[in-house]
Amino acid sequence: MKALWNPTLVRRIVAALLLAFALAWCAVASYSYLDFRARLRTHSGLQQAGRGLLDALAGMQRDELAINAVQVTAQQFNAARSQDSQLPGDLLFQLRSMDGQELFASPEIAGKTLQGASGQVVDTRLNGQAYWLFAGPSGRWQLWIAEPQVSTQWVLRWIFDSLALPFLVAFPFALLPVWIAAARGLRPLRMLGQSIEQRAAGDLSPLGVVPRYAELTPLVNALDDMLLQLRGKVARERSFVHDAAHELRTPLAVISAQAHVLSRTTDLQEREEATVHLQQAVARGSHLVQQLLELATMDAATHAPAQFVDVADLTRQHLAQATPHAASLGVELILDAPDSLPLALPVALYESVLRNLLDNAVKYAGGAGEVTLTLALRDGALQLAVADSGPGIPAHEHALVFERFYRGAGASASGTGLGLAIVRQACVRMGGDIALHSHNGGGCVFVATMPVAATAGG
Repeated sequence: MKALWNPTLVRRIVAALLLAFALAWCAVASYSYLDFRARLRTHSGLQQAGRGLLDALAGMQRDELAINAVQVTAQQFNAARSQDSQLPGDLLFQLRSMDGQELFASPEIAGKTLQGASGQVVDTRLNGQAYWLFAGPSGRWQLWIAEPQVSTQWVLRWIFDSLALPFLVAFPFALLPVWIAAARGLRPLRMLGQSIEQRAAGDLSPLGVVPRYAELTPLVNALDDMLLQLRGKVARERSFVHDAAHELRTPLAVISAQAHVLSRTTDLQEREEATVHLQQAVARGSHLVQQLLELATMDAATHAPAQFVDVADLTRQHLAQATPHAASLGVELILDAPDSLPLALPVALYESVLRNLLDNAVKYAGGAGEVTLTLALRDGALQLAVADSGPGIPAHEHALVFERFYRGAGASASGTGLGLAIVRQACVRMGGDIALHSHNGGGCVFVATMPVAATAGG
């Protein structure tokens, strides 16, 4: 029983058709009522009956014949009205001669003087009841006919009742083709669902479905696009795992070898060299794991909350921390930034961009080199430019350096190939981008653009 009430498109179409018929019923009924009110003054049944009787009286010359004609007409009309219990009361007739003498009158209006527009139907009240009154002359006679007015509710009920049967008869004939068309039209959608349901869990190949109806084409195309994206993501994840395992294998092999040396040798110099190599391998492995975790965290996160911070001061702090290491390599760090730059941005992501760009620049700047950081706010976005005096990167590798685990053929410094990939991911997470340009005097310039919100005082 519960299944009967589950929403389906076919039931929705049937309900819409029912609603359309109901609205059409109301619209036709409203038009019929307005037409009834418009015709009441000029083409009503009362007016037609009055004019017919006036035409009949026009050829009569004797009072007795005129009286008899009005009396017979009154009996016939009222006898017909009595058969319809819904009509309120009888028609009232009054016949007078042109000199005002009353020749015939229904008992309810006997002796009453009636006023009306000739040939028209007007509203009047007789004995406290509302009537429609028709008046008109015909030769030697003056005729009045009064009909009890019916209520608006009665007219509407009569119109709705008269329309009920035609609409009820027409509904099944309209419903049947719509039902068949809807059921047949949804069949390809059900077949598409069954085709997807029957696919293996790891099958990300294209659907290979050519939809019969044009309306299904966007859905099939969207599903194929989604499967393409999933295939690409799975391929990237597999490549990522493979590359990560490959990168970790080297420091782990070094750690294993040096640990073996430490456990076997008694020579002090060999132990010192093994210890240094072991520490370097552990540091490299730790750095690689840290970068992998950082990259995985960025991939999994959905929202990076912004915090208000003085970006210029935060950048100076990072440079102060990096200065000893840079100085040990003979690299000078230069900062070109405002004294204060309060902005709202994801601090952790900005620090990741700054740290990795700075580490990369110091690594490749070489001895007696320099790294220049430029910090500025342009067009509502924070722009961080990091320029180094290193050997530079060939133009054909500019797009490749942001790929994970990519290291250029001429790379002289050691690394994991993840730093710039982390920078790009962090910039994308902030809604910005990262670009690489060649330095005029040699080296590289990395420009990170990150949308931010300035503080009230900034």
